[in-house]
Amino acid sequence: MNRIIVGVDTSDASVEAVRRAAEEAKLRDATLEVVYAFHPPEQVTAFPVPPGKGKDRPDELEAVRAEYRKKLDQWLDAIDVDLDGLDVETLVVADKRPSRALVERSARADLVVVGHRGRGGFGGLKLGSVSEQVTRHAHAPVLVIRPNTDGK
Repeated sequence: MNRIIVGVDTSDASVEAVRRAAEEAKLRDATLEVVYAFHPPEQVTAFPVPPGKGKDRPDELEAVRAEYRKKLDQWLDAIDVDLDGLDVETLVVADKRPSRALVERSARADLVVVGHRGRGGFGGLKLGSVSEQVTRHAHAPVLVIRPNTDGK
């Protein structure tokens, strides 16, 4: 393996997905690609798109993407995941739905890691829409991570 992709939305499940993806990348001496994707002007993202930004102007969309990349890097620094010794690349995809972005990126990956569900509004679902679409359509094996909620 030489590339492991992990899709994130900054939820608890994303933290666990990054942790597991980092472990896999270390075991295989692979590059870890952390992908955050959103489709403006949706407001369900971890870093909400400012009203009116990015929808019609590519320069505004690029500014939003740059700001999100900065926030993504800060989030990675803040979470309790050991990334030392890894080749980590971050990517913000600002013009596609997360599932589509991850499926497209999976064509260049050996493994895709996602959380079982993210920030969507349907808390009772066992599997979120992004993880479901990625497992159905990815071009590489997919590992779906469910955070341990029983305290063990």
